[in-house]
Amino acid sequence: MKIAFVAGFYDPVKEALDISHSAHQADGSLIWIRQRELHREADLTELSARLLGVAKNTDRVCIIVHVPRGREWVAASIQGIVERGKESNANLQCEVVPLGNDADCDGVLKCVAGFDLPAPDPLNSAEIRKKIPAGKILCMSLEGKTSVNDALERAGFSPQTIAECFEVQPREGGHNSNLLQHLASRSLQYRYLVYAFEGLRTLSPAIKHKFTKCWEAPNAAKAVALFKKWITEGG
Repeated sequence: MKIAFVAGFYDPVKEALDISHSAHQADGSLIWIRQRELHREADLTELSARLLGVAKNTDRVCIIVHVPRGREWVAASIQGIVERGKESNANLQCEVVPLGNDADCDGVLKCVAGFDLPAPDPLNSAEIRKKIPAGKILCMSLEGKTSVNDALERAGFSPQTIAECFEVQPREGGHNSNLLQHLASRSLQYRYLVYAFEGLRTLSPAIKHKFTKCWEAPNAAKAVALFKKWITEGG
């Protein structure tokens, strides 16, 4: 796994990364470290915590860092952080790229491109937000059956993405008489629905029309598979 850190640059650089590398930031392969103060060095405490947090699970790291004039000690401090990272992973390879201008968007983007991060995982929140810009996706299945939450994880969605983009609501058995009315009321808050109907009720056309889009199947795995196809293939 490869991870790039961009540390100590001015806000316009972050804005450029948000445009060109939002998915890499969402999946954790590109990590932004803020300045301690405007036009100062990077927050080295945060950089240390983030690098040491991922060191065991990655083999290559690139740290693109702003080194202010007169603060050349920053590079030495970062090297010390790297050495601590290698204590937990002897195979860790780390490249440090210092840049002198904290507004150097082109330089940062060129360095990130040169590090050749892998294509982002399509099962992250950034990819979901391309199709569902805001709000959570309501997920419902019968309590006691495989939950939609478990099905999402097995399909490759990370816990972070699930927490950010999905609202999982298991439904107790034996409480189905008002289920369709309940879903109708939920449609006022949630515009998308992943629904496993085994042990519950199938959706009526009237209920489906209350949502922007529904993915309905007998069990959670099949319902999530339909949603995943829509996200990754446009189906």
